[in-house]
Amino acid sequence: MPRTDAGGEGGSAGATPEPARRGKRLSLVGWMRLLVIGVLAGATVLKFLFAANTFGTNDVRYWIMFTEAVRDYGPIGVYGHEFKWALYNHPPLTSYLLQVISWLEFHGVGDVPFLIRVPATLADVVTTLVVFELVRRRRGIAEATAAGVLVACSPVLIVISGFHGNTDPVFVMFTLLSVYLLVAHRSLVTGALAGASFAAAVSVKLVPVVLLPALLLVAVRSGWRRALGFLAASGAVMALLWGPVVLTHWSDFSENVLGYNGIAIREWGLVRFAEWFELSPAAIDFLVGPGRFIGLLLCAGLPLLLVWRRPTDLGAAAGLSLGLFLLVSPAFGFQYLVWPLAAAYLVNFWLATVYNAIASWFVLLVYDRWNNAYPWNWDVGTAISFQSSRPYVLAVLTWQALAAVVVAGMLLLRRPRRGDPIDPAEESRTVLS
Repeated sequence: MPRTDAGGEGGSAGATPEPARRGKRLSLVGWMRLLVIGVLAGATVLKFLFAANTFGTNDVRYWIMFTEAVRDYGPIGVYGHEFKWALYNHPPLTSYLLQVISWLEFHGVGDVPFLIRVPATLADVVTTLVVFELVRRRRGIAEATAAGVLVACSPVLIVISGFHGNTDPVFVMFTLLSVYLLVAHRSLVTGALAGASFAAAVSVKLVPVVLLPALLLVAVRSGWRRALGFLAASGAVMALLWGPVVLTHWSDFSENVLGYNGIAIREWGLVRFAEWFELSPAAIDFLVGPGRFIGLLLCAGLPLLLVWRRPTDLGAAAGLSLGLFLLVSPAFGFQYLVWPLAAAYLVNFWLATVYNAIASWFVLLVYDRWNNAYPWNWDVGTAISFQSSRPYVLAVLTWQALAAVVVAGMLLLRRPRRGDPIDPAEESRTVLS
């Protein structure tokens, strides 16, 4: 009886043997991976050049103050210190990162304006490769290569990681790495590593906490040992990083970190729309206050429902969760645009590319005005509120593009339910189909 392939068709005398076909496919994957790495290397060099030859934005000034405070008071004592011009609203892993930066600066490795942008730049390397691998598993090598290249050279990531100076790309990396570790390999070790990676993510910024229910569900469905590994590792990391701060500076930590709801200038999303439509102050206060908790429930609940129906859609659930979080957020900073950018490619390639393109246009326009120069002459970007209608137009277009990604993620809920646990062996057979 002739051997059949995955499509059920019989073999032929001139057919290529299965090992040879598989070897060619792996060779193609290798070449495409190298292509993504090549583009990524160029983008990374550009980010390092930005970081080495510019000061950055206002945020860098705050990081200089925070680093000095960590040096003087320690990574835990910094939460009890009052700053004149800023609020220290960062989770504990960031404090330890600043301690490392302070040590490196003291030993002449670099200054704070450069060193604060190194973690974000390196994080983008991991994020891009994770996106490539996750898209390849679900939609094939061509789309994975295009997604990897477009994430690698995204102007949004180049500007935010290489110039702006903030930690948002770092938590995105840890979040997507946790997703990858859960779906790529079914073992106790990868389950534990996924838990540790997630704990690291929320110890940089709290945003990815909305993905926790979906991650836990997938971990449970892939085996109780993996679930225990995930919980044990994440719990250990959280206890190590959060325990000393919670025990000694709970009041300051709770108010400034857990209770933070953004700056007063709101030029994005639902709050801005409410102001344009002249809704009552009470309605706007609701969006900024209790209403944001409804948004958090949606950001956690819809991805959970998605992976309940299809556990293998965890990557898309991450894109839906992070995208919806920014879509309904009453707060906004330009660094927030990186939250869903990479993960959006796990939802829908074309809509993610539209978001990437419009958000890049938005960022370049605004940062040119902040620097009063074109990118090749940037140095100190002084953040100011929008001075004309053009940034608002691009803000609305970016928001709409992100809304399209979120809608595409919600439409995945209409796909037939598949409750089977993740089976990496079976999944790998569909990678290049």
